[in-house]
Amino acid sequence: MGDPKRVDQNSGFSLYTKALRSAGPIFGSGIQLAATVVIMFFVGRYLDRQFGTDPWLMIVGILFGFAAGLYNFVKIVQRIEKKKD
Repeated sequence: MGDPKRVDQNSGFSLYTKALRSAGPIFGSGIQLAATVVIMFFVGRYLDRQFGTDPWLMIVGILFGFAAGLYNFVKIVQRIEKKKD
């Protein structure tokens, strides 16, 4: 048979691993939210330079990036909650 102390260590590691796997999508979506805002900031800034509309398209880009990232974040959280049920 196995050593009981070893089983306890494995079960603790297993719980830790399970917790990280379930939290991974949330961490990833947070990073995705930030990346979307940053990318849309630069797209808006580029378009402002092209059309001479400083700073309006940059502001619109930031707001659009935030809205799109937040929408995706909410969808991921809802999907995770649905899996729990």
